[in-house]
Amino acid sequence: MSKKFRTIAYNHIQGNAMIYFFVCMFFIIGISAGAFTVKTLADYQKQELISYMKSFFQILSNKPIDGLSVLKQSLINNLQTATFIWILGITVVGVPLILLLIAIRGLIIGFTVGFLVEQLGVKGILFSFISVFPQNLVIIPSIIVIAVMGIGFSKMIIRNKFNKSYNTSNNTFKQFILYSTINAFIFTFIIAGCIIEAYVTPVFMKILSSYM
Repeated sequence: MSKKFRTIAYNHIQGNAMIYFFVCMFFIIGISAGAFTVKTLADYQKQELISYMKSFFQILSNKPIDGLSVLKQSLINNLQTATFIWILGITVVGVPLILLLIAIRGLIIGFTVGFLVEQLGVKGILFSFISVFPQNLVIIPSIIVIAVMGIGFSKMIIRNKFNKSYNTSNNTFKQFILYSTINAFIFTFIIAGCIIEAYVTPVFMKILSSYM
């Protein structure tokens, strides 16, 4: 089963290599823009963020974390993004918005990590590693796959519109079912990432916060 899955995954990546390239490029551009944005902040804006960050560390050290609330918010944020990308893939014209959403996700991560590193140095790198990366190692690849599939599905719809063969509409419906089924499967990985964010990441954040 695992061998078959690896074969399917390899064929998917190979067949959509160019789309993966563009999606990953937009994500990297977003990260770079987020890191650059940190440099453009005014001093008073940085001070406000620093005050917020200090308050956050104090709360993190002294109060228990409500994992269920974190899980709910994480599910809302990430599943909304994934669902929106799935819908945009069906609309065809939503391809630029898919790329924009990927760039925005990269911008948020780039800004968060950039600000922590700028203000806390090595501690910021360590805190970023335990607070940002664990869940995103699962969530970001999942969202990228959904984005690639959405763009690929849009390409298929456009291609079928120029194909006047008898089975075009039937083929589009079958591809839609397949597209939706695979997306639903990938959603389970996003949910797993949200669980990590809610119940695993906070444990390490709480341990490290006392040293910040």
